[in-house]
Amino acid sequence: MDKLTTERIGRTDLTRHMDAFLAALVGRDPGKAALAADVRYTENGQHLPVGEGAWASADQLGGYRHDFADTVSGTIATMATIVEGQSDAILVVRLKVDAGRITEIETMVARGDLGRGGGVWAEGPNKLNAAGSADARWFEPTPENERMSRAELRRVANLYFTAIEKNDGKGIYPFSDDCIRIENGSRTTGIKEAAAGGEAPQPAAPMPGEARAGDSPYTLNFMAMSAREQLETGFFAFVDRIRHRRFPVIDEELGVVFSFGFFDHSGTVRSYKLADGRTIPASIDRPFTWEIGEAFKIENGLITRIEAVMTPCPYGMPPNWPLLDGDIL
Repeated sequence: MDKLTTERIGRTDLTRHMDAFLAALVGRDPGKAALAADVRYTENGQHLPVGEGAWASADQLGGYRHDFADTVSGTIATMATIVEGQSDAILVVRLKVDAGRITEIETMVARGDLGRGGGVWAEGPNKLNAAGSADARWFEPTPENERMSRAELRRVANLYFTAIEKNDGKGIYPFSDDCIRIENGSRTTGIKEAAAGGEAPQPAAPMPGEARAGDSPYTLNFMAMSAREQLETGFFAFVDRIRHRRFPVIDEELGVVFSFGFFDHSGTVRSYKLADGRTIPASIDRPFTWEIGEAFKIENGLITRIEAVMTPCPYGMPPNWPLLDGDIL
């Protein structure tokens, strides 16, 4: 059972609360948002007093914002770009609203390599700013006679995490052929023009030494493949565990699920076999965890759009928020 508010809150009201929160954040004035007296705030998994962390460093909003609203649970999440000094970052926010007040604020800020100093996904914020808003497909309502239940939407979203965890190429991969995945602002699937040398992408995972696609951790040929083809290679076998899978926003009208989770890499998977029998070295040789906020657009039981923001965190770190019914440890 989802944690419900005392009364249903409309999409417009939830958006208004997010507007006020973001204005309060960059204005460094918590009074601009309707915060409950006992509001709880975390940033990248750490419990902080309101006014610290991004409250003190975010100078302005960037040009990108994508909201996800759940009028049943009174929860809204957003992915947006911000500027902190000379660095660009991607902000993820979850707000819980009850009785007209914000009672919970959970944030992630993807910083570090995403700044102007370069590194993996360094251009992500700029790519999002150039887009301005998410792909219009996200906002297309699902016809009433095709809408899935909250439990079913959650189940399909969770299949994505199960497919990546110890990926062997033999799982259930519920993707449409035109599924697009965005990770930290960069598209990572179905970019046919990315295929090395202009050749058609091959259904095989990248080998060491192949050309990388810009600031992405993936190779050109891998990014040219569809989401299903990528999983069918077994490339993600080095992801040992995906835990604390939480699904705070479920939007039946739009067929959208917003989630949080942790991708653990033990560093002990030094090499592994792909589905085609080849053995390749793993790229991670030390304990490492991604904290991730990830959204899914689900149509006719298939995932058609994925948008993820991730940031490194201490290995094995818990979310600092309790699991609710339907969440998965």
